[in-house]
Amino acid sequence: MSEPVEVEKIVAGVADSPSSRAAVEWAAREAELRHIPLVLLHANTLPIGAWPVAPMPVGYLDWQMKVGRELLDDTAQLVRSATAGAVSPTTELIVATPTAALMNASRTAGMVVVGSRGRGALSRFVLGSVSTGVLHHARCPVVVVHDEGPSPAADAPVLLGFDGSPSSQAAIALAFDEAYRRGVGLVAMHSWWSPGAFEMPGFDWETLRPEVNRQVREMLTVWQHRFPDVPVERVVVADRPAERLVERSSLCRLVVVGSHGHGAVGSAVLGSVSNAVVQAARVPVIVARPR
Repeated sequence: MSEPVEVEKIVAGVADSPSSRAAVEWAAREAELRHIPLVLLHANTLPIGAWPVAPMPVGYLDWQMKVGRELLDDTAQLVRSATAGAVSPTTELIVATPTAALMNASRTAGMVVVGSRGRGALSRFVLGSVSTGVLHHARCPVVVVHDEGPSPAADAPVLLGFDGSPSSQAAIALAFDEAYRRGVGLVAMHSWWSPGAFEMPGFDWETLRPEVNRQVREMLTVWQHRFPDVPVERVVVADRPAERLVERSSLCRLVVVGSHGHGAVGSAVLGSVSNAVVQAARVPVIVARPR
């Protein structure tokens, strides 16, 4: 019998941008899939530096709050329509920076969902400041959704990137759970690397591959027992993990990675692989940050 991962509630950041709309739609489907509450959060930032000499226009803050409330009302209606009424979200309008508001919300959320960029992003290939800040400092798994991503097939698998580090256990659990709930398979990709190994004279990856395969099989066995209904394809590659994950991601529903691997300095630092995958993959990416 499968052992699903419990998520208490989902918090989705709301902004007036295409990627935020895509993120809210993804969060709505996830909340419906898990039968859990969805909170729509919009933050209004005080314009402290906008008028350094003259005072801000009379009524500006009231207007800002009115616009925020209307945006939340419209977004809540979007959720109800997208789920045929199955999800009735609550809304929160907060005076704070969006990053600070979402970071604080992550303390009690089971998952935070954000768009890849806001209206002010300079490039569609660069994460916005809000999604970057949340990815680095949230206290729960973070999902980043792009608005121009492909539409995967209904039976497209979930893609897991893991390195066997202790922090990757959360990613493995979440990836199996996401595949189980969607009734799809799981592609578990492990990229073996060791500093300087590939430049060492006489190094032969093919000789090492069987042992790496055996270790990967052992790492996944316990999870396959917990989720016996999830078919698993193990993929072992050599080096360049971010590049390999991004290449495979176009054929998958979503990607799940850990927040940092063997080389990360601390839990507040997003690993280089996770950061690169979130930036380059066009499908939703879940970064399984630790509590």
